[in-house]
Amino acid sequence: MELSVLVVEGHEKPAWEKAKNYLKRKKIKLFSASSAKETFKILHKEPVNIVLCDFNLRNVDSLSFLNKIKAARPDVEIIFLSERAPLSRAIEAMKAGAYDFYEFPINMKLLMAVIEKAAEKQTLYVEKTKLEKKFKERVNYGNIIGRSKAMQYIIDIVASVAAKNVNILLTGETGTGKEMIANAIHYNSDRSSKPYVKVNCAVFNEGILESELFGHEKGAFTGAAARRQGRFELANGGTIFLDEIADLPLGTQIKLLRILQEKEFERVGGNETIKVDVRVIAATNRDLRKLIDEGAFRDDLYYRLNVVKIELPALRERKEDFPLLATFFINKLNEEKGYKIKGISKDAMQTLLSYQWPGNVRELENALESAMALAKKDFIESSYLPAFLLMSEPAHSDCYRISHNLTLPEVERELIRLTLERTKGNKTAAARALGLGLRTLHRKIKEIRQSSS
Repeated sequence: MELSVLVVEGHEKPAWEKAKNYLKRKKIKLFSASSAKETFKILHKEPVNIVLCDFNLRNVDSLSFLNKIKAARPDVEIIFLSERAPLSRAIEAMKAGAYDFYEFPINMKLLMAVIEKAAEKQTLYVEKTKLEKKFKERVNYGNIIGRSKAMQYIIDIVASVAAKNVNILLTGETGTGKEMIANAIHYNSDRSSKPYVKVNCAVFNEGILESELFGHEKGAFTGAAARRQGRFELANGGTIFLDEIADLPLGTQIKLLRILQEKEFERVGGNETIKVDVRVIAATNRDLRKLIDEGAFRDDLYYRLNVVKIELPALRERKEDFPLLATFFINKLNEEKGYKIKGISKDAMQTLLSYQWPGNVRELENALESAMALAKKDFIESSYLPAFLLMSEPAHSDCYRISHNLTLPEVERELIRLTLERTKGNKTAAARALGLGLRTLHRKIKEIRQSSS
């Protein structure tokens, strides 16, 4: 890391010149100020790590000056230097947040070591701040993007149930953000400081899944060389997120039901009853009621999981959220990947709106990332978007895509066919949409059938 030091000089010019010359030889980037006004001007503009400040600045109360610097740049570390100062004032300065305090004449090697240590502390502060920011972003309801009524409704539900100790069932198509909602619920609950464990039920076979969820005893099966805690034990006191809950085998469903009812279970191959207190958030993209009718999912487990149900809308049902989502992902990817994209053109936005998005929000983010990687300008143009978007059928109900190499009679036949398909065979509605009389439409349909036979 390149060190940047701001020297706020006082009266002892020779001593300060010696210090500055030494730091320059050490390849440290230096800034200089001789007043409070100059100091704050530099701090607002430059990436300063350390402030070396004379403790006896003219017309400046050093401790007040320290507090103002910390308020403006809490990441900056301050080292006071002075020819003479009462010990009590030095102690006050350290208590107020100064990194260190030295008197002239200074041992320059010692000062350099102190500067490097202060820089390490500043780096840790910056990293801690970044982590805290990421954590806040992860748990903030504001990270659930959407101004549509559907999303505002979901934000209200999440805010309402997060602090309540009830099980949640999240439903919706793949890519609609079920895990993000689960994260928001846990981290805004009174269990937020306790374990948060995630399990994808679809990636394990039945035997391995039971061991993952409930643990196993040594020798419980071939390869079980030692006792292992399961995910429910690890999540005790906190939350467990069971994704793809519809893929849970019936035998495992019975054991999960017991945990929900009795808050206890045994490890695979064990007899010891283990008590747990775990909140369950389950998610699925399948119709659990249909699976119940088919005998593939237990209705009693469904009702235990479905204390509160949150159904996430498909992206195609919330088109008014596209500008917000696009801006959010562009800013996010700019930060993560170092891109410098400022926005998206109207044509590109219209292309996004014209697609059905079977992969939902996840697919949108991937499409924007691809466009940003290919972009030659600071705006996303339609030509940068993935090819599947440019070749897709429009999502607008009043638009059709018809091949350009058809004759006029063929175009008419295709238009009638598509309109009947849209109206689900309702000829009155189709005639109205085509601007034809009902008898005319009947005649044309008859002609189409005759020409096809």
